[in-house]
Amino acid sequence: MMLGAWVVVVSALVLILPGALVGRRMNLPWPVAVAAGPPITFALVSILTVLYSIVGFEWNGVSALVGLVFAVGGAWIYSALLLTRWGRRLAPAPADDGEPRVGRTATVRVAAGLGLGGLVIAVTCIRPIATTAFAGLGNISQVWDSLWHASSLRWIHETGIGSAMRMGELMNYDTQGFNYYPNTWHALGALLFPLTGADPVELYNTYSPAVLAVTVPLGVASLAYWFARHRYDVDSAAFIAGAAGALSALFPSLPYVEVQLTSVPNAVGVSLAPVAAVLVMSVVSDRSRVLPAALAVAGVTATHPSGLIVVGVLVGLWWLCEGLWRPVAGRLRDLAALAVTAALTLILIAPVVLGTIRVADTNELPFFDFREDTIGVLDGLVKGAFNGTIPLELDHFPVWPLIAVTLLGLIALAWLRCWAGLAAWLVFALVTANAMVSLGPLSAPLGVIGGYFYNSPHRLTFVVAILSAAASGVALGALALGVAGLVRRRAGSDQTDGREPPSEASSTRARWVVAATYVVLLAMIAGAAVVRYPPNAQIASKERGGKYVGPDDLAAYEWLAAQPDAQDVLVLNNLDQGTGWLYPVTGVTPMFPFYRANEFSERQRDLFWGVSEIGADPKIDQIVRDMNVHYVIDSPPSYWEFQRGMPDPARGHQGDPFLALRQNGAPGLTEVFRRGDAVIYRVNDLVYPPPAP
Repeated sequence: MMLGAWVVVVSALVLILPGALVGRRMNLPWPVAVAAGPPITFALVSILTVLYSIVGFEWNGVSALVGLVFAVGGAWIYSALLLTRWGRRLAPAPADDGEPRVGRTATVRVAAGLGLGGLVIAVTCIRPIATTAFAGLGNISQVWDSLWHASSLRWIHETGIGSAMRMGELMNYDTQGFNYYPNTWHALGALLFPLTGADPVELYNTYSPAVLAVTVPLGVASLAYWFARHRYDVDSAAFIAGAAGALSALFPSLPYVEVQLTSVPNAVGVSLAPVAAVLVMSVVSDRSRVLPAALAVAGVTATHPSGLIVVGVLVGLWWLCEGLWRPVAGRLRDLAALAVTAALTLILIAPVVLGTIRVADTNELPFFDFREDTIGVLDGLVKGAFNGTIPLELDHFPVWPLIAVTLLGLIALAWLRCWAGLAAWLVFALVTANAMVSLGPLSAPLGVIGGYFYNSPHRLTFVVAILSAAASGVALGALALGVAGLVRRRAGSDQTDGREPPSEASSTRARWVVAATYVVLLAMIAGAAVVRYPPNAQIASKERGGKYVGPDDLAAYEWLAAQPDAQDVLVLNNLDQGTGWLYPVTGVTPMFPFYRANEFSERQRDLFWGVSEIGADPKIDQIVRDMNVHYVIDSPPSYWEFQRGMPDPARGHQGDPFLALRQNGAPGLTEVFRRGDAVIYRVNDLVYPPPAP
């Protein structure tokens, strides 16, 4: 647990501080700069890794620091330009509306709520792995995507290649064909190896929840603050935002389902989308925020493009429901500020756009259909609105207290007249329901939005849960403020002791009453977190039992890594079995480091399907020698059902190419290790004849 705690602290600092420094240098107030820190940090990582790849620099701690220095310098130039005559014309100082700025009281309130929410999330996700899972923090998640994330962390650290445009070099050892993957989360995490001392698997298991412990409460609090500012002053809105940030840790989808199903980059990008969206909304009143807002949106998008959709929906609905009817500098000028922000964002996310277009054909997942024939439209609407999608629908739905506070939150949004927030919740609730059951004429337009989330109910539920948690925080915070006001009024009816003026006494009493109420509210949320710990911890650590990759596999990997020649050769593995975990666990190079490979080469295909012919087929033997394959590892079962059993191409059944090897062996392979189903073969003298004496 000490390692997990250290990774959480270091992750939070590395995630927040670089972006906050750059944001502050671009004239954002410190509280705003800290809130915008994570998405701006990810934007810097995205830009620097692509540029470094082009010029041939490695991505590591030193080059990241150099890049940060240049970024701060660029931010200083931006702030200097704003002070020129042209700068003042384009971005005049915002008019003083008489509202107090975010001060110490508001900052402390938000920080307390965020701290509680982050602590609950980190403990709930990390503790069950460290204390109950096999291998502790070195445990292997059995979910498909986790292998990619752990391998990416190690690969970026070892090679210094952090560019999202070069991830094909990891995906396919032989062809190194093009593959784009939004890997800013991985590139930032790769910097933590020398700072934490964790190995790749330990870092993956702790860094994943560590980042979400920052971004989830922050995203929810940002939304709640925006909601509350429709009626409340700064300090009261901060009270509500802090409560919402703490409350976010109670929702099973925030982020426990995403940790279980390993869609962490998506969750990070989406959870930061509200921060970027609120910053974009503020450019109409302060046009100097155009560049930091564009950077924040670019960082969200580079972390995962689905975050851009959330930003677009939030900002679009805000403009239609509020901005259009209550312009700050005039509709055209406000729209122009938003348009310039969007244009700058498009420039900054050019690699994302180009990369996504290039992999559009190979990354389509048409066979992922999550709709259920057994549920009706009403059932789908209820589950979509109140977090009842897979994998929660069986054992973790409904959670009535969370449904109750969500309904109260929606009522509170109506009372606040935050129509954009209500509309956003409704839109994503409908999109989520449509991912489970067709909603008739609405199915097509809702499916367009859902398509950016693969129409995956759990990914869409994450968005709904962010909005629900923010609305719930508004409801609880508003009730707590109401209670504090009632107590203050009753206390104010008593006579003062005459030692201080009544107004000063009243003000002091009011501050203490509100502070005490806030402490009680956070204590109640902490108590609820203790109650929710068992189910949420079970959700977060569910896929950890060794179904595909277990202790026997780890023993095989360690044995292989200990062989004198293993580091300099290639290991043929069955990618369908997940034996690519050999790479993040030990650093030994498998032919297939993931469950899929872009652009299979012909020799890869021949060797993969002809593994049982090694030593019997000269063509296969030559491929083995050409690729320097010296070991073969086999560890059934394969991940998907269609990858198991005897191959039957005539009936469209792929089958297991290693099944013949398992049953009959291969002349050119000698078994050298076996534990359970994990078997390692060494390529013998039939393929690599010993040199003549």
